[in-house]
Amino acid sequence: MWQGEFGAKAGICEIRINRVAARVGGVAPDWLEGIYRDRPVDVWMPIKDDGLWRPEDSSRNLWVLGRLGPHISISHAERAVQPSSGSGELRLFSYTGVTPELAGSLSRVGTLLRLAAVAVFFIACVNVGLFLLGRAFTRLHETAIRVALGASRGQLCRELLSDSVIISVAGGVSGMLLAVWTSHVVPALLYDQDAEHLIFAPDLFTIAEASFVCIGITILCGLLPALIMPHERPMMVLQRDSAGASPAIRRLRLGLVAAQMASCCVLVISTAFLIDGLRTALVTSAGRLGHTVLATVQAQPDFQHAEEAIKLVPGVSGIEWAGTLPGSQPMRRSFRIEPAQLPRREATLDIDWITVDSLKLFSLPPKAGHMFGVTEQTCRAAIVNEEAAEKLFGGDTAGRTLQDPESHLPVEVIGVVAMQNPEQGAKKNRPTLYYDYTGHNATPPSRITGVRFRAAIVSELARAELETNIVSPGYFDAAGAKLIKGQGFTGHAKSTGCRIGIVNQEAADLYFGGKAVGATVIDEQGQRTDIIGVVHSEPFGTFQRRMEPELYLPMSQDVLTRMSMIVHVRNVNGPLLADLRRRLEAVSGYGPGRALVRTLETYLDQTSLAPLHISTVLLVVSATMALLLCALGLFAALNDAARQRRRELAIRIALGAQRWHVIGQVLEEGVRVACAGTLAGMLVSLALSRWMSGITRSSDWPALWVWLAAPVALAGVVTIASFLPAYRALLVNPVMIMREDG
Repeated sequence: MWQGEFGAKAGICEIRINRVAARVGGVAPDWLEGIYRDRPVDVWMPIKDDGLWRPEDSSRNLWVLGRLGPHISISHAERAVQPSSGSGELRLFSYTGVTPELAGSLSRVGTLLRLAAVAVFFIACVNVGLFLLGRAFTRLHETAIRVALGASRGQLCRELLSDSVIISVAGGVSGMLLAVWTSHVVPALLYDQDAEHLIFAPDLFTIAEASFVCIGITILCGLLPALIMPHERPMMVLQRDSAGASPAIRRLRLGLVAAQMASCCVLVISTAFLIDGLRTALVTSAGRLGHTVLATVQAQPDFQHAEEAIKLVPGVSGIEWAGTLPGSQPMRRSFRIEPAQLPRREATLDIDWITVDSLKLFSLPPKAGHMFGVTEQTCRAAIVNEEAAEKLFGGDTAGRTLQDPESHLPVEVIGVVAMQNPEQGAKKNRPTLYYDYTGHNATPPSRITGVRFRAAIVSELARAELETNIVSPGYFDAAGAKLIKGQGFTGHAKSTGCRIGIVNQEAADLYFGGKAVGATVIDEQGQRTDIIGVVHSEPFGTFQRRMEPELYLPMSQDVLTRMSMIVHVRNVNGPLLADLRRRLEAVSGYGPGRALVRTLETYLDQTSLAPLHISTVLLVVSATMALLLCALGLFAALNDAARQRRRELAIRIALGAQRWHVIGQVLEEGVRVACAGTLAGMLVSLALSRWMSGITRSSDWPALWVWLAAPVALAGVVTIASFLPAYRALLVNPVMIMREDG
């Protein structure tokens, strides 16, 4: 914010927040974006000494960060700090860097990525075992001769262990280097904004620790060939016609390959599941806005001038504005909730008028609320002194209304002021309501005493945290939000209040009991906003399970220094985006920076769908590695099987068997293993489908191609892995095989 809003100027000493001056004490480091990464903070404000004990703030949520002592669990800490009444007002969460709501959604993604890593590692370990197993088969006669010459089984195991250690250590060191390299490559596969927020920098100690664990497990897998060392007398092994494996060892090898295939099948289906979920979420979210281009515009060039410049672009059919786009980080504010049609009582006040000369009688700024401004010129507004505030609503007076005894129209109290010298004159201490007369040159009316207003009964108003957004009148139609009650921002919205707003259905149900139209929200500065309508909107993205309570304010009433323009076009293409950017930058006073213009799909990929996009990229990489490893494992198994059966194949060919029939026999074993693994993997995936639907927030059954992706991919793996063994079987020469064995 210091660099973007203030140009990194060192002389910024004071800023005004909600009309209150605040001294700038320093600039936070760049890495301190906020307590949670998904809720960045621009300005940090200290809590006043009495800020935690004010009764009117009793319903506000406060986050307290603490470090648990050794051997102290979350449940123990929660029981220790919970009030004795057991009201459940305090809740403890493990700090993960993201909000507890998002952490719950991301936990499934983290579990899925961990399972993917385990699956890839399992497939790699099986490959190591199969490689050494095949090597042991080829050396079975050699091993039997060495045993016959006096070699102990311990010596053979040590030799096998040395081979396993060399392979495992070489793979582990390569894995460490690959892990460090991956930490730089993976962010390059993402959008710049995703890569900036991706915490993907594991320390070297963690990488080394994981590598040593993997090396140890791989060494154990490499000892698998110890199972086939000759347990019989060496002479019996040497007298065999063939060095083929026993049925038990053959079943073990085929079982490992089938387990490989099942793991790969689950991984491929999971990847297809996420891809389908990402595509569905993108199409569903983008479909609400149609062909849309988003542009971020700052207030230096007046927003109206920017809109006029964009309307001249051919193909533009409409323009809307929003302070916060769907799926991005919202603005949250605290409000008091005043229901509609509260019971009223009588309150007697004096009426006076504030002129330019009489302003010096007041101590400014106001004790609460604010003074008269441009907004209050369209409504009946007033301020009261401290004596009147004490008689009306006490500390909650700013933002409340009184009913005029003559017109029966509401009078909005926008502020509470104190007198400069309250001890002078009894009249100045009387409860008084002041109207604005600063824009008139004529003599103000005389003071009126004893006016009987109607005020709501004194009661504590409920508080609420609402997301706020500033939008143009047509925003709801553009975003697919339907007006279900009241009226919209049509430019002629009927309201007797100074400010108007619209809430979504979630806010209406949660804070207004479903009766939001006619009710009011009052912010911390005493600004009152009358609710004139209720809209129903759908969440954007897959990790937003439900819409949060939200308040929409019209752009004609409130405006930010930076707004997002929603441009509806007939077709989105590169030249159109370039033309929009060029016209925005050509607007007088736009500034030196480039205009941010992007498609809605790109925006969603970088914001609300970013976690799913990152997870999908990582899972695609894992599935690709798993397929390659499965191809190597299946190739090793089929190659060994074909080599061990070469005498049998030679005899069949010599007896007149067709070579294509021989090839079919070689492929048959691989197809059987692949089918068994695919069936097991699909059954596991079917059992996990409901759990995975919690990641993509999809209630529909996954598309057919999701379930066909694994069989098709594994069919390609079988074809590739079987080609070389089948080709070798085709080239078998019976005479040479018999001569070698003889």
